[in-house]
Amino acid sequence: MDLSKIGFFELAGTRMDYLAQRQKLVAENVVNANTPDYQARDLKSFDSVLDGFRPVETARTAGLHLVGTRSTGPYREAGKAALWESTPSGNAVSLEQEMIKGSETRDAFALTTSLFQRNVQMLRMAWRNG
Repeated sequence: MDLSKIGFFELAGTRMDYLAQRQKLVAENVVNANTPDYQARDLKSFDSVLDGFRPVETARTAGLHLVGTRSTGPYREAGKAALWESTPSGNAVSLEQEMIKGSETRDAFALTTSLFQRNVQMLRMAWRNG
């Protein structure tokens, strides 16, 4: 069975590819922290990758079902945060900002791989019992 044909696994794979690319850019930013006129780069948020996907909406088919509290409105990230600092040489890499980006990427990667493993375990359990 090809797991990439299952929507969740396709999305998890896309997310991991995105995070790997972002980590690569963060590493390039750190390497060029002393390069004159270098501007830090980053990817657009992962939400922009998901613009083509329709959000999952819950259906309330019985009166005893709980009403969702999560808004389905179009709330998105407002934009890219401004750079923290710039040196007289024109370099705009902030090592503190890059460390934060690296930590965010690491945490998101750990969450994605954890969800991936849990879904594989659920599929294995279903195959054994089914």
